[in-house]
Amino acid sequence: MISSHEMKKGLALDIEGEPYYVIEWQHVEQGRESANIRMKLRHLRTGAIIERTLDAGHKFRLLPLERHPVTFMYWDGELYHFVALDTGTDPDAQDEIMLPPESLGDARKYIIDNLQLDLLLLDEEPVGVDLPASIVMRVLETDAVVNPDSDHKHARMEGPARLDTGLIVLVPPFISPGDLIRVNTSNGEYMERVLT
Repeated sequence: MISSHEMKKGLALDIEGEPYYVIEWQHVEQGRESANIRMKLRHLRTGAIIERTLDAGHKFRLLPLERHPVTFMYWDGELYHFVALDTGTDPDAQDEIMLPPESLGDARKYIIDNLQLDLLLLDEEPVGVDLPASIVMRVLETDAVVNPDSDHKHARMEGPARLDTGLIVLVPPFISPGDLIRVNTSNGEYMERVLT
């Protein structure tokens, strides 16, 4: 059991008998009233995202969540294929792990070829992945957005860009198709252009 004061991102918790992964949390004090903890959680089996607010003194049961580094190899139209290197006696041995899209939730918007990430296992069952904080992705197409308040008819604001996974991100006007950009995986926002 842990208290809300020990809460952190990435923990697996039992909440009302269901396994959840902590995506975000915030300790909130409301003047003279008691403090609360607000959490954004992902169900480890269904991928559903929920938000909960609980008393700050609440105790949580930790679940035994294991992390194993894997590399994404390919999507076959039904399953995502990952490879984990076996660190046992044979360094060339590889285990292939296949996950359905629903177990990945929103993470599948960020999964690109050869991406290294952590596979999450609950009681030896793959239940999802933990993405790196940011990922470099290729821009496939951009849409120009004209600023209606501008006197210049070619002045542009941020506009939508479609990335190689289908993810849509708002990007500055200097981003063009073919560019590589860094995207924040926690909020899906553009961070910077990456020069090769």
